Amino acid sequence: FSHLDSRAFDILSQRWLQEPKATLHDLAGQYGISAERVRQLEQNALKKLRLGVQVG
Repeated sequence: FSHLDSRAFDILSQRWLQEPKATLHDLAGQYGISAERVRQLEQNALKKLRLGVQVG
């Protein structure tokens, strides 16, 4: 998780680690951005995590 900025970490935490899981719309309202932008940030964060795991 050290590869992620605080917003990306928070988005992943709320979308994947917490119960109940936050929706894209929940997070969009929280951050003042569109749900599509939240989805993009989530995908980028997951990509960074995958690359970090592959590299070592």
